[in-house]
Amino acid sequence: MHDNSFKRRDFIKLLSLGGAALGVGMTAPTVIGTTARGTLLASREEYGNFTVEQSRIEGFPYQVDPDVLRPMSEKFTTFSRNVWSPERREALAEAENITYKNLVEGRGRVPDQTRLDYALMAAAWTYAQSDGITYRWDGPSGMVRGSGLGSMGKWDPADIDMTWEDATRAVKHASLFFGASLAGVAELNPLWLYSDHFAPQRNDRERTIPVLAEGERYEKTDEAWYIPRSLNRVIALAFEEDYYAIANSPGRLASAATGNGYSRMAVTASTLAEFIRGLGFRALPAGNGLGPSIPVAIDAGLGELGRLGLLITPKYGPRVRLAKVITDMPLLPDAPIRFGVTEFCESCMLCAVDCPSRSITEGPRTWEGRSPANNPGVYKWYVTPEGCYDFNGFSCSNCKRVCPFTKPNNSWLHRLIRKAIEGRISPLNNVMVTMDQASGYGRQLSDREFWRRDGHKTITAREKM
Repeated sequence: MHDNSFKRRDFIKLLSLGGAALGVGMTAPTVIGTTARGTLLASREEYGNFTVEQSRIEGFPYQVDPDVLRPMSEKFTTFSRNVWSPERREALAEAENITYKNLVEGRGRVPDQTRLDYALMAAAWTYAQSDGITYRWDGPSGMVRGSGLGSMGKWDPADIDMTWEDATRAVKHASLFFGASLAGVAELNPLWLYSDHFAPQRNDRERTIPVLAEGERYEKTDEAWYIPRSLNRVIALAFEEDYYAIANSPGRLASAATGNGYSRMAVTASTLAEFIRGLGFRALPAGNGLGPSIPVAIDAGLGELGRLGLLITPKYGPRVRLAKVITDMPLLPDAPIRFGVTEFCESCMLCAVDCPSRSITEGPRTWEGRSPANNPGVYKWYVTPEGCYDFNGFSCSNCKRVCPFTKPNNSWLHRLIRKAIEGRISPLNNVMVTMDQASGYGRQLSDREFWRRDGHKTITAREKM
């Protein structure tokens, strides 16, 4: 990797190379070099033309304080606190008025919203809001497959002349086949399981039940959820959100992109779990449940954590939703990756400046949270999720819209920005941000523009989204 001494003449030289030299893509990850920390890889399909550094170092790909960091209780997520916290219920009582003021009168005003937008949004959430048919712990028949009950036994890839590396690749292929945009495998870190499941009842809004991973019991009961220790692998799944819909944020089209992501999460994770059960192994699909998905995705090599508190992937930036499948299938874990997100986010403040609820900090990374919904003990930028939720029901995506990592890799300017990030060129980060914004990227797209576009059309620099 380069150091931070990047000369003006080098910058001019990069400009003179043009688009072709800066955007060479590969159909599969290709080793292009090594560093003291890992291996440099490039792939158009997986990394969107970024050069990424795949770590060879054991342990966490982030800094943690083992004396502070503990598994989080699901009770303290914003979604759960909306149910039992008097403070949150009072805030929600004002939500309708807040939304109207924000989207019609206020800083996040969205022009020209129509019934088309609302219909698209409502339809997009269909499967995400379907109870009982997704994220099951067992198969459609109710029988737990892979437990020896009615199973044909565990599949061994050696029976058909495969290695476990081949088998892992096959599971990833199935993940993409069933609808994921990206897939990676990690060894399950127990810190990323909730310590307890939030299970409120009519007369007990604060009720939780423990999540136990102490033996081999595999069962959901009213007293506890039992997850066997042998379920020690997790498949992280990322789902691309539509670029044009996110560009409408904070309008309802961005909410449609959010809902579509949640619906695809539910269908794909559940279908992938059934595929794994068909191979004789146990599988637990989850979206936001069972534990936080972002650290799982980081462990699985899908991206890095950004200032906006979201996973940033090389190919799609933060424009993804996440799901996971926990399994006892002995898949081979992927290594975490780095591609300059932390270095860039240290200087770039676009997400914080354009956050209408001021939920993203402009300050430095810290060890301490800013909200009861934060889990302290990790060195990172902490966000205030309640502010995000209250502004637009968690569907505001302004931070994704303006993030320089969000844009498709199809202009010389964007390739140049990515090339600079690859080199860890901190002094030029602010220049890159200025150039990115001057090009017209990150502006809000009206709903009329959205409906006039073909969502699958390649975005060109002339469109200046």
